[in-house]
Amino acid sequence: MMLDSLDQAFLDRWHHAAPAAIVERGDAGTAIVDAMTAAPSVAMAPAPPVEAAPMTDFVDRLIAAAPEQWDAVVREVEDARHRGLRTIAIVACERGAGCSTFVEGLVRLLRGRGRDAIACTPDEIPEGPTHDKRIVLVDGGIWFPPGRIHRQRLLLTTSGCDAAILVVRAGHRTPATWDSALTAIGVVPLGEVLSFVPADGSDLSPSASAG
Repeated sequence: MMLDSLDQAFLDRWHHAAPAAIVERGDAGTAIVDAMTAAPSVAMAPAPPVEAAPMTDFVDRLIAAAPEQWDAVVREVEDARHRGLRTIAIVACERGAGCSTFVEGLVRLLRGRGRDAIACTPDEIPEGPTHDKRIVLVDGGIWFPPGRIHRQRLLLTTSGCDAAILVVRAGHRTPATWDSALTAIGVVPLGEVLSFVPADGSDLSPSASAG
């Protein structure tokens, strides 16, 4: 799976940040994890031109920077599959939140644990019996754009998905009713993941910093 334009800003800004140690439980009892970290936005001298690093190298560095946070999300996904949730969408409220990068990392880790995990777009969701062991991770894109959540539109967008994880850029607010809106149409909200978390832990969104 290649890094797409939605995640280019994530790649450009990520350097050598320490992971913020935040793992909390949401209203639905699901994990809220800052699995992806990023350095603060600061002016930097341009680096010498180098050959573009493969996506795999970038994801490996992200996983190495926050292994506990990634592991918490992986375990949440595995638990969801045990509960019969086969197709899990990774979604956002805006462009460039890091969904594709996050999907790639989850697939890599799940396969490393012996799971049959695949990544796809909403148009590529495979059909198959719900009792198989496959975990389908959907790079769902924007499910919750700014403004009111329209249930009928959300129902069409979520077609074929059993559950969802919301990726949120640190410091950005999330729709207060996103999880209940999904629950109402039969899609299970598994929690939120913060991306672009500064190394010093500042600029965290209210949902991630609440006690």
